[in-house]
Amino acid sequence: MRIVRLWLGPVAIASIASIALTGCSKRDDLKLAEIKDRVITVHDFEDAYARVKAEYLPKTKGDEAKKDFLNTMIDRDVMAVKADELGYDKDPSVAQGMEAFRRMTDQVAFLRKQVGDIKVSDDDVKKYYEKLGTSVNFKRILCDREEQAQEAYQKLKSGEDFTSVLEQYSKAEDAKDGGTVTTAGFGLLLPEIEAPVFALPVGGYTEPIFTPQGWVIIQVIKIDKAGKKPGPLDENMDRIRTQIKNQRETIAINKFTEKLREKYGVTWNYDNMEIIYNALPPDRPIEQAGSRDQEVYPLLYFDAGDLDKPVVSYPGRTITIKDFSDLYDRASFYSRPRKQMRLGGIRGFLTTNIMNDISNDAVAKSNIEDDPDVKALLQDKKDELMTNLMYEDLVNKKTVVTFDRLQAYYNDNKAALRQPEQRNFGVVLCGDQDTALRAQEKMLAGQSIAAIASEYSTDGETLEKRGQTGLIIHGARPDLDEVGFNMKRVGEVSTPFQTDKGWMVIKLLELQPERQFTFDEARDRIQAALRQQDNDKTLKELLAKWRDEFKVVVYDNNIKKIKLPARPQDQLKQIRNTREGKLTQS
Repeated sequence: MRIVRLWLGPVAIASIASIALTGCSKRDDLKLAEIKDRVITVHDFEDAYARVKAEYLPKTKGDEAKKDFLNTMIDRDVMAVKADELGYDKDPSVAQGMEAFRRMTDQVAFLRKQVGDIKVSDDDVKKYYEKLGTSVNFKRILCDREEQAQEAYQKLKSGEDFTSVLEQYSKAEDAKDGGTVTTAGFGLLLPEIEAPVFALPVGGYTEPIFTPQGWVIIQVIKIDKAGKKPGPLDENMDRIRTQIKNQRETIAINKFTEKLREKYGVTWNYDNMEIIYNALPPDRPIEQAGSRDQEVYPLLYFDAGDLDKPVVSYPGRTITIKDFSDLYDRASFYSRPRKQMRLGGIRGFLTTNIMNDISNDAVAKSNIEDDPDVKALLQDKKDELMTNLMYEDLVNKKTVVTFDRLQAYYNDNKAALRQPEQRNFGVVLCGDQDTALRAQEKMLAGQSIAAIASEYSTDGETLEKRGQTGLIIHGARPDLDEVGFNMKRVGEVSTPFQTDKGWMVIKLLELQPERQFTFDEARDRIQAALRQQDNDKTLKELLAKWRDEFKVVVYDNNIKKIKLPARPQDQLKQIRNTREGKLTQS
């Protein structure tokens, strides 16, 4: 009965982004249980069951599964009531955790309320699916300022050649060479760019589009529809629907926050941003990030007369070049703006600070915490923080595991205490097959994985590790499991293969065979297992005592009225079984 399994509220079962905020929906208010002043309804049960991770679901079936899951929810509330009774709500760590969570929750809830409930139809999903496997070759004109982009766009509309206008207006480094042709598969571009680009014919170009790097105008050079789709439509419906919804939410939120900045009178001084841009150091590869103790501050040099020049202003605050320099020094290497992002990188870097000020003011005026969904979410988080602290004090700290028990457990369970085979891969994820083939060629030639990844890869998960996964077991990276764990020897390089994220090529760098753990290696695992056994026993005893104390009431007759909701993963399993002719009755 692990403590994590007890926490089935919205905080544990869903991200903050799942806040509906679309008004009060009709709820089934039939009571399942009462714990002092708390009530668990049929709606609460069905909502929690639909959202909770599969590993926390009961192993039983039918009404027994309903009872088991309800008991877990009751235990959660019993612990929360007891923690509140013991005064854990006044603990400084709870107050501090709640303040940070409240700020984040309020801001996300406020934004989602402005965006509203975004619907994605089956037809939307089918249209999206049809475009999967399509890639485009394109060129872009990158401008720092909107007026520059609009001027370039008018030149194009008047009939001037795209490459000619690109050479005149684009601020990208490739402008002097007529622009670089980039290839990208559908699903891999920024949401703001993807729809307009993939709606173009060959030779067509977009209107100016605002992106984190600046305003861009994109021309399609070539369209290729021969790419592989990620599997049958019916198996990908939920994933695609979520992806479309996320894209639409991102676009809607970006539009709203831009309007919010306009409402608050945010004014950028692009001339002074140019001064900052010219002071930025040359971009270093991600794998060459230095340590802070080797940095000499300030990192950027500016003329004394430039330090007080404003970069961005809004009511109550002006951020100067000196302020930017201080923020740059405090930021991590990975979050500092880079030259390749032009003025857009500087603007994006400062926008975080601006939005903290603006959104805090807008959220405070919105009274978002009066919304019932937000209230429930904040209460759940408070319960979680109090419960975890109480569990640590009353259960975990009281458990002692002796050396003799550790040794006895090891001797009795040697056969099970084994380290699975581990492999370390070099990984390069590309937007198209041609780029992946170039990366493969360099891998076969023995070039550094870090250098190849830095040049070609879009895989942020491995870029920070110099293009490597580190030692992993089968299942840790499902996207490369099938290919990677069938490689026979260290040094082997795969042919490019397609994943949901793009084209991947991998190299087996290291292989550690399965082996038995020594006692010293297994000691922490054994101690954790024994500690959990003791903790579960102690917690079970406390919960029984507290249930009696709070006179918990369970409405057994209403349990039969629960309808276990269909979960997306269960539906997908049923689809696969049906296709294979192995449909089983649940």
